[in-house]
Order: sequence, then C-alpha cells, then structure tokens
Amino acid sequence: MQTGSTKYAQSGKVNIAYQEFGSGDICLIVIPGWISNVEQFSHIPPLAAWVNHLTGFCRLILFDKRGTGLSDRVNENELPGMDQRAEDLLAVMKHANIEQAALFGLSEGGPLGLHFASAYPKKVSKLILFGSFAKWVRSDDYPYGLNEEGHLKSINYMAENWGGPVGLQLMAPSVMNDSEVQEYWASYLRHSASPSAAIALYKMNLDIDVRSCLKKIKQPVLLIHRTGDKLVESGHSIFLHQNITGSELFLSEGTDHLPWFGVKREELTAILTFLLGGNIVKDKRLDKLKTEDVFIIYAIKDYIEKNFNEVISIKGLSRKFGINEFKVKSGFTILFETPVITYLNQTRLEHSIRLLTNSSLSISEIAERVGYTHPNNYTIAFKRKYGMPPNQYRTELNKDAFK
Repeated sequence: MQTGSTKYAQSGKVNIAYQEFGSGDICLIVIPGWISNVEQFSHIPPLAAWVNHLTGFCRLILFDKRGTGLSDRVNENELPGMDQRAEDLLAVMKHANIEQAALFGLSEGGPLGLHFASAYPKKVSKLILFGSFAKWVRSDDYPYGLNEEGHLKSINYMAENWGGPVGLQLMAPSVMNDSEVQEYWASYLRHSASPSAAIALYKMNLDIDVRSCLKKIKQPVLLIHRTGDKLVESGHSIFLHQNITGSELFLSEGTDHLPWFGVKREELTAILTFLLGGNIVKDKRLDKLKTEDVFIIYAIKDYIEKNFNEVISIKGLSRKFGINEFKVKSGFTILFETPVITYLNQTRLEHSIRLLTNSSLSISEIAERVGYTHPNNYTIAFKRKYGMPPNQYRTELNKDAFK
C-alpha cells in the first residue's frame, strides 16, 4: 500500500501533518500512541494491511501529534498538554473539512481521545480505545501499570538503545525475534522521533491522568484490550469500562500491544460492527463473511428501513447488492439477531403504528402505504405482533384520548 499525500493543518504556529485514505459516510481518525510517522506506516506490512482493512469501509485520517513524525518539532522544555493536543486534533478536523468523526485512540492516544470527546462532544460520534488507559503511572488510588521507578528503567533503556528495535518485546512479543520486523520497527522509531524527543515525550506521558473526564463521556465507547498485553495491562481498560457509562468492553486473547501484530479477526469485526451499528458483534459465525459482506448487510438493513413500502425479497436484495442469498439470510440473522424478512415486517408494522395514531387513513390504505399487497396479510401480521387487529388498536387509542 502506498502512502497518500501528506497535508498540514496549522494549529497556532505549529504545523500538524496528516494523511487521509478511503471514503464513505464514516470518518475515523486514528490518534496514535507515543510516536508516529504518517509516511512510514507503509513500511510496516502488518500496519499497512490494518490501515487498508479500515479504509475498506470508512474515510480514515492518520496524523502525527506535534513533536513527532512529520509534524513540527516542539521545545522539549515546553511540551504540549492535553488541551494543546486537543486543539491540534481540532485543527486537523477543520483543515480536512470534518464536522464529526469517530476516534480510534491507540495506547497513549486513548487519553487524548477521552479528553477531546469531553471537551468537544459534538465533534465525536463514537470512541474506540485500544490497549489504552486513563492514567499512566501506578499510584495508591490507581493500581495499574508501572510505578515511577519502573518507568525510569524504561527511559534509561531507551536512552541506551535508541536506534534499535526499542520496546518491540513489549509492543509485539509474538514477533520480537523476527529480524525483518526488528529492522523495520527500528527504522519506524527513528523516523518518528529523535532520541531526546522520544524520551521527552515519554516523560510527558507520565503526567497523563484523564480520570476526571470519564463521567463526562456521553458518546458510545468501545474498549478493546488483549488480556496478555505486555505493555499496558488489561486492568486499565477494565477500570475505564467501570467508569464510562454504557461503554462496551471486549477482552481478546493475545500478548501484542499493537493491534496490527497478532491481528484478531474478531477485533476487526467488533470495530466494524461498532462503527456501523453502534454495538459489537462477536459471533464466530461471522468468520465466514468477508468484511465487505458485513458492510453490505448493514447497507441492506438501511435500505429496508428507507424502502420498506416497496416489494422486497431476499432474492431481490441479493441481486441489488451483489451478495448471495445465503449470506443475506445468515449474515442478517447473526448481525441483528432476527431474520431479514422478520425485520422487514417489524419495520412495516412499526411504521403502521404511526399512521394508525397520526392519520385518518383507512386500514387498507395503511396496509398499502407500509408495503402489504393484501390488507388481510397486514391485519394477520399486526394481530400476531400486537395481540389485536389494527382497527381495534385504533379504537383503543381513541378511547384513551378521550379519558
């Protein structure tokens, strides 16, 4: 996969580098962890494949936080705080003409995502945090992660070994002994930050604590964490789940911290279904469907909701959307826990309730409006679902109105 063209958004006097890929109604902005370089990801084959997968169903934005990659360097004695980094992200969205987006916060990018979602709630539709945390340093009231002494050892190791594959044994232990991976990981780090910048940014992360933001988060939140993560223990995400109302927690197996190493199909499917439908589906039967199949089935659901009054059949949907009938039937049932024709009838009946309540149309006219060719079929379906025929339902409504 080739990199796109790098663009720059100006945040105050600092230029923030970003690239965009793909298209579609869904916009997903990836907030990187510690350091990054938007023009180097294609040199890491698993990362390029991961990005390519995401761009199959959404418009994807990658950016380098100030002080990293291709963005302007900053004074290491005046490192940006959360407010400044949130303004940088806002500048990228403005420059890219994005009114609202879903955020994918990876590791240290998660706290920024949480801060941004609480500070600019209308700018964020959904929030996905992968291997992330609310606070980076263990303390008496936060029993997760390394203490300050442990972080100091990491910093000393970094200072002595920068230029090599620093941190690979924690970031991706499943491939830490692969010489090719070691080579391209070391190169990626060198292109992302100088030794002093990398250390300064690591030290800056020691101050991260966004626990005060958690109760303010109103957007749908998906937390994904691998149970054996060697860098950020899964207890961080369990804490987030306990403190973010309505959040969904998906603990998957694995030891790699970075999502593109030891990649899990169920993680990718969870991301896809969360972005498309607002909840995650982890059914193993989805493994038989391609990503594009899942996307098409969501499109079929949307089509039914907008065109329920038309003649709709599984065969017709199969032809219209270019997907075989078996996938339509089985995929729809797995994703939405109801057969496609049952969902069609439920949609028609629910719409008919509104017409019975707010119009003077006859039962025959309502049946035709919601897609039933024969009024009798409508009456039978209505009685089966609501326990009475539609004319009686309307009579009961009128009785209640005059009480």
